[in-house]
Amino acid sequence: MKILRTYILTEHVAPFSVTVGGLTAVLLIGNIIKFADLVISKGVSLFDILRLILYLIPSMLGFTVPMACLVAVVLAFSRLNTDYELIAMRASGVAPIRLVLPLLLVGSVISALLLIVNDRVAPTSHLAFRRQLKAIGAKQPTAYLEAGTFIKDFPPYVIFVYQVEGQQLFNVRIYEPQSAGPTRTIIAERGAFEPLPEKRVVQLKLHDGTVDEWDPKNPGAFYKVIFTTYSMTLRSDQDDPALMRKKLREMTFKELAAERKRLSSEGIETLPVSLELHRKIAFPFATVVFVAFGLALGLRLHHHERLTGFVWILGIFICYYLGSIGMNAVALKGVLSPWLAMWVPNLVGGLLSGAMTAKAVRH
Repeated sequence: MKILRTYILTEHVAPFSVTVGGLTAVLLIGNIIKFADLVISKGVSLFDILRLILYLIPSMLGFTVPMACLVAVVLAFSRLNTDYELIAMRASGVAPIRLVLPLLLVGSVISALLLIVNDRVAPTSHLAFRRQLKAIGAKQPTAYLEAGTFIKDFPPYVIFVYQVEGQQLFNVRIYEPQSAGPTRTIIAERGAFEPLPEKRVVQLKLHDGTVDEWDPKNPGAFYKVIFTTYSMTLRSDQDDPALMRKKLREMTFKELAAERKRLSSEGIETLPVSLELHRKIAFPFATVVFVAFGLALGLRLHHHERLTGFVWILGIFICYYLGSIGMNAVALKGVLSPWLAMWVPNLVGGLLSGAMTAKAVRH
């Protein structure tokens, strides 16, 4: 029986690995396209981009791993059904329940590992991702400048750039609102940023432009200054990457509990913190629910019903995560407590999958 259990578990390794890799790649595609533009057009280091991608992966595992478990179980049993191996096992007196228990145990182990990821790895990696973005912006300010949009990261200035090519800016407009008069306007044909990260400032060098100055001695009158080269020191209002405060999703379970206690002592609403805490605890156990659904489908579907199996997979996945979103909204309205709202998808999914699996095992 030990050999049979090992064989069954081995059959799930390949589809699980491929599905995790495929789903993670799909989720990363949108970011990879943006990051590729930073490397090609803005000159951002490829090493910095690879670090950003690596920092994104842990936060995706809570989504991709449960889905991969569902797909792997259905595909593995579909293969076993196609080769009539399940029929041979049953004919040899192997009860289906003996195939179910090892997979449920593996699903529980994966849930425990995801719980650790949600508590330690994902929060740390997401914070590191934001810090890395800030660090890139400090080294290369043009990396996140988008042509045709107003840039308000360097108060009191509002910057508008018509064209960005690499490190060069073209057709630059800079507006400086004045408390005691009209807005000061600087127009330049081109310019470039020179970062000074050690001072947390950047120097903007403008070329071939004009400055419209308001004459305080003659209200309503302006005079124009023409320049060949004009330098400005800009200080970002962004936080120092090393001193960035954690968002809720970047806190561990212990930190969330402490934050909830602190807010409660100050008379501040703690519902968002409670939701985040219970979400991080409840979501990993979707793995066990999905494994149970996969077993129910794998034991009952025949080899010619693969399309039906994929429809079931998609339906289960959509229902679970839409249910989670719906329960979040219900909790925000105060209808259910945060812990119950976050656990309802698991409880309902567990009851349904358990009943389906028990029925499949009996037949």
